[in-house]
Amino acid sequence: MSSILVTVDDTPSAIAARGLAAALARQCGAQVRGVTALDVSDLDRVEPVPIGGVQYAYDRLQHRKKLTEERRARIAELPEVFRRSLADEGMDAVCSMMEADVRDGLLRMIETCDLVVTGRDAEFHLEAVEGVTPLVHHIIAKGCRPVVVSGPQWIEKGPVLVAYDGSAPSAKALQVATLMGIFGSSGARILSIGREKSAALSVAERARSFLALHDIDADLEAVATTENPADVLLRRASETGARMLVMGAFGHRGFREILFGSTTRHLFDSAPIPLFIYH
Repeated sequence: MSSILVTVDDTPSAIAARGLAAALARQCGAQVRGVTALDVSDLDRVEPVPIGGVQYAYDRLQHRKKLTEERRARIAELPEVFRRSLADEGMDAVCSMMEADVRDGLLRMIETCDLVVTGRDAEFHLEAVEGVTPLVHHIIAKGCRPVVVSGPQWIEKGPVLVAYDGSAPSAKALQVATLMGIFGSSGARILSIGREKSAALSVAERARSFLALHDIDADLEAVATTENPADVLLRRASETGARMLVMGAFGHRGFREILFGSTTRHLFDSAPIPLFIYH
């Protein structure tokens, strides 16, 4: 891996993503670039006006203009803040600014990197929100590169937890994470969840055999349960001190569950560690 693109916002998870991107860059010898945007689409929406509410409409318009200028001023500061924060890590990094066609422009920029690192609350609206934002969903669903999604906290040390069910998406995610150097010098812990423990263990063994080819040691854990897989993953991530969760599809609904299902949404909204996802 030679290039990491990080979304630059000033929300808690976006700030954490900046530190995570720097740590991954040191681990893999990659360069880091930032991207931010002035997005005022939420302020440009048309509001209903009550009958006789000319003054009300004017006041609301002026209020939106004020918010737009305040956001413009704050966004304008972010590239330099990003540059300085990476300089403190001993890295020379730049941050691009977009002001139009933000979502499609972001997809085009993603084509020029190896990995995207983003906070789950990144939206370029400078407001912290609960859970994963529509912008991050867009990057995962429409982008062409692996994505690491961070919450407001991350840790630099610990094993990488791999959610593995033997499906093609989970196998691809494991392969790409391995080839990109995501595991670094730390070990891996493969967690396979199924209705029968013997079958889950067999699946996990295949993942360990693959990692062994790349000189990565892995512990295995097979869990037989009908419990929501997200709850099992969140619990084991916390109990094992994992620093990242590598995931493809799990369950019987394939990758659509990863992008749109309640299980994955719960992981994105609640995971205490960053999630590596690839499709």
